[in-house]
Amino acid sequence: MSEPVAAAVNEEDEKLLPIAALCDGQVKRMQENGRRYIYMEKLRFLVRDKDRVQHKDMQMDALLCLNHPNPTYPTKLFLPENLGLGLNWNENPFILGRAWATWSWRDVLPNQDPIDILAAHLKAFQ
Repeated sequence: MSEPVAAAVNEEDEKLLPIAALCDGQVKRMQENGRRYIYMEKLRFLVRDKDRVQHKDMQMDALLCLNHPNPTYPTKLFLPENLGLGLNWNENPFILGRAWATWSWRDVLPNQDPIDILAAHLKAFQ
């Protein structure tokens, strides 16, 4: 018997259920230094290959910041490694005890559901 996706999410946070459907691990809210994050274990997403025609399946942990202090970049998606793809990978912070990488992807507003914020950041890989 398989467990329902909801088991990967804190029971009181139904807004994370759509994200949990994209993950093969735990999804939870976390905080550090006044910043709010959604930690996604084994997030599944597509990334274009170098020729921009083929796509490959990716699976890796990710961290979505919901209140990044820069008004041009009010949200940020952090991954454990730089995926290249011609994006401007400009930051390598240490957050929640771990090193992350992120790129310049602007104007993803925080006044949306978490799944919409995540989808807007993942568009960079299409």
